[in-house]
Amino acid sequence: MSAKSPTAFTTGPSQLHPLVADELAAAASDGTLSDSHRSPRFRSQVTRTVEALRALLDIPPDHRVLFCASASEAMERIVQGTVRDRSLHLVNGAFARRFHRISQNLGFAASAIECPDGEGYDADHPLPGIDGPGSEGPPQLVAMTQNETSTGVRIRPDALHALADRVRAAGALAAVDLVSGWPVEAVDPARIDAGFFSVQKAFGLPAGLGVIVASPELVERSRALQSAGRSVGGYQHLPALADAADGSQTVATPNMLGIRLLGRVAEDYLERGLDAIRSETDRKARALWDAIDDLPDLHPFVRGADADRIRSRTILVVEVEPSADPVRAALRDRGFIVSDGYGRWKGRQLRIANFPSHSPEAMEALIQALRDSA
Repeated sequence: MSAKSPTAFTTGPSQLHPLVADELAAAASDGTLSDSHRSPRFRSQVTRTVEALRALLDIPPDHRVLFCASASEAMERIVQGTVRDRSLHLVNGAFARRFHRISQNLGFAASAIECPDGEGYDADHPLPGIDGPGSEGPPQLVAMTQNETSTGVRIRPDALHALADRVRAAGALAAVDLVSGWPVEAVDPARIDAGFFSVQKAFGLPAGLGVIVASPELVERSRALQSAGRSVGGYQHLPALADAADGSQTVATPNMLGIRLLGRVAEDYLERGLDAIRSETDRKARALWDAIDDLPDLHPFVRGADADRIRSRTILVVEVEPSADPVRAALRDRGFIVSDGYGRWKGRQLRIANFPSHSPEAMEALIQALRDSA
């Protein structure tokens, strides 16, 4: 008999949802994974998954749910599909920086508002080209990362909604990375033009599937660029993805297993109730921070007067003196895997996921192991 697998508090891929094992077995035995992605049975599965996501995230009927391979691809599809010449990016960590770099790599004039790692944005943060003419001209797209997985910083939903309202009132589109935010963070899809995530984080699934929730305005802007002779992508561009979604289909053969698993987990979250999931997430986070307060060499990375406002609820980043490596190794020996710091913070931080797939009991066990290891 093999040893028990460690519990993954990694920031993505993370701990699998408990339903995954049984659903994998069912999918392997019932023949659905050998169906054509144009078959009625698979199209019915797409419909079921989309309906579950609509109910879970409160997606308006006129917004489309589009499938792609990853959140990074979602960034590319959104930028290439909607930017005429300029985008603006709120950069609060490595993944927001990736969004910015993708726009640059596509040849657009992409400007960035950067804040130091561990800091964030509020509702009244100035937006050049949105609040006034600005020196570089108005952007067609403003990109924000609601929950930055590399630094453990969040933009509160009310602040994000206020920022997005200003963006849209100025005639630009608001695109939001919700990779480690949804469904825990109560960001309203009706208040933004694109919200996207990948399934290996808060949905507790194997990697390989990204989801874009797209407003009608986002799709129509892309169609207008395409009609004007601009390239909005080679094959899996936004207009094509939207047309396929209207028929409960995908442009190319998708991650059929991922779509099925996502629907099942979304249904489970609906059964549990989002209010209960969000309350449980807050309790688990508070238990960890209370324990960190008692460990002299460990500190929250996001700290200061506004820490409670901007500290992520799902990505708990801990700074360790003088090095995080011995603590990570000791946790692994006790059956818990946590993520290293990202980029220049490698070896200096623990990044601990706090997703719905992490039970309160598992978090308590991790906290005790952390006390024993630090």
